[in-house]
Amino acid sequence: MKKLMTIILLVMLVLSGCQAPNYGSEKEDIEVLATSTGIEVATLNGYVIEVTEDNIIKIKVPKRGEMIQKGLKINEEGIVNVALASVKLPTDNLPLSEETNAVLKNLLLNKDISLDVLKETASSGQNTALKVAQGYIHLEGTDTSIQEVLIENGLAIIDKNAPSIKSYMSKLEKIQTAAQNNSIGVWAIDGFVDLRNTIGGQFTNVVNVDEEEIKTIIKDIKMKGKELEISIFN
Repeated sequence: MKKLMTIILLVMLVLSGCQAPNYGSEKEDIEVLATSTGIEVATLNGYVIEVTEDNIIKIKVPKRGEMIQKGLKINEEGIVNVALASVKLPTDNLPLSEETNAVLKNLLLNKDISLDVLKETASSGQNTALKVAQGYIHLEGTDTSIQEVLIENGLAIIDKNAPSIKSYMSKLEKIQTAAQNNSIGVWAIDGFVDLRNTIGGQFTNVVNVDEEEIKTIIKDIKMKGKELEISIFN
């Protein structure tokens, strides 16, 4: 009876033109991709169910038990909270903070993704079940990470103090140099990014940016930046 009801539900979804999310492919196991000093990296598939206002991505993933054994913090609903690794985003009402959050929602919400999730290797007695994991997110079927898209469009800067994968960081540094040289996004706002910090840049409190300037910056992003499958702005 339960099997029959499942079949009926799926038929109704097809007839109504709706597509049921798969919450991550069950056919791919978690596998260790690479190991660098103090960092373990695992890859898994998932489905983005929410992007919060502070840019935390909530991802529904399969095989909760296996991932908990790997040291990842997964709640009872099989959801992992992920912060984007290796980047800083403008937040807390800084210029382009709303636009950056909107781009994340536009690109990720209700999408199937691939996640390279990082966790710190524990010393004896440490707890590695992190409340928010650090990770690199790719839309299904693409090799481009969301981090690359944000940096290329000047909507994020590199965070060298965060856990990272060396090969990814090298690619991000090249992309950021191009965005900086072309004055895209955050780089178009004079004094907004302070690069004097040795662990990477940081955003400064800029107050002399009006709505018209933000509109001009967004228009410039559309002309110079990179779009991924869909327009990054509504």
